[in-house]
Amino acid sequence: MRHGEAVQVQYVDLADSAAQAEYAHVMEVIEQRSLPYPLVAIDGRLRLAGTAAYYQVLPLVEEALSPEAEEVAD
Repeated sequence: MRHGEAVQVQYVDLADSAAQAEYAHVMEVIEQRSLPYPLVAIDGRLRLAGTAAYYQVLPLVEEALSPEAEEVAD
């Protein structure tokens, strides 16, 4: 992996009723905004909708890992 243990990937199948219940707040946003699947969230913030292409996700992950992003989060 490019960033090793610094990055954790979690897949959630929102077609599953248990996942829909657990992520009800996300389901509300999806319905309100008519967002297409797949969705990509980074650090709990929705960043992409309708794609999860590596070359679109990678710059967002690198941005989140940058020292500037850590300073903003503090």
